[in-house]
Amino acid sequence: MEQMELVSPDLALSLPLDPYAPRAARYHMAQVDRPSPDLRDAVVLLTSELVTRAVQLCDSREATIELRAWMPYDVVRVELHAPTELLGASPARAAQRDYSLLLLDQLADRWSLEPYDGLACMWFEIDRHGLREGQSGRVGSAGA
Repeated sequence: MEQMELVSPDLALSLPLDPYAPRAARYHMAQVDRPSPDLRDAVVLLTSELVTRAVQLCDSREATIELRAWMPYDVVRVELHAPTELLGASPARAAQRDYSLLLLDQLADRWSLEPYDGLACMWFEIDRHGLREGQSGRVGSAGA
């Protein structure tokens, strides 16, 4: 989604990967006032799951992640940037399905895990409006 990169995110923060990171991510995401309450619940849940996944895979107490969210009128996009190993972007880990990935499949319209230069970006999008006739909400799910 190239247009999102040109616009400043509605939320951008760095979090240390400790047991409190999922709670901090939920709190900050809930403070963004743009999505409707029913959409906010799904966005907060999926964000918490992404951060929890990174915390569970983390071996270092010094690791940090970058969390960004954009909430324009048509779609909500949340990105989590972290070292590749913290998001399970290895080929062996990518084949495993866990609860967070099942939730992404069910609640997000699109999501992906994209490794780059020793880092990875795990993102999801949720459409804010109904799809027009002929459009499919499932463009592609990673790991499917």
